[in-house]
Amino acid sequence: MGPSSSPPVSNGEEGGYIGNDVDDTNLVSSIRFRLTSRIPQELATRENQTLKNLYLSYVDSITSFYGKGDHDSDALVASSEWILPSRASVFIGATQRFISATIESPAMMDLTEAEQRYFDEGGEL
Repeated sequence: MGPSSSPPVSNGEEGGYIGNDVDDTNLVSSIRFRLTSRIPQELATRENQTLKNLYLSYVDSITSFYGKGDHDSDALVASSEWILPSRASVFIGATQRFISATIESPAMMDLTEAEQRYFDEGGEL
């Protein structure tokens, strides 16, 4: 991934991330942004169900367009990912304090698959 930008939001936290393609910085390789504000730690337990419901609403909405996708969850994190017909990917993740989304270009999918093939064939870091 090449140069990136991260616009701040009003509370000073990172508002998202825009990553540019390494070979052509006029192209965007990925975009990451929060779908909710970060809940203060002292409210996280109380608002946990609200975040879960909101996450499931996002998942249901994207599922209605692109089908089931891949889902994973444990006590702390839930995530869902869809590979679109264009080979772009959409990822929604929820923690106990916020929900975020990441959209990656088809080129990033190609890179991820090449990396997986390398490790599958015995490559090491």
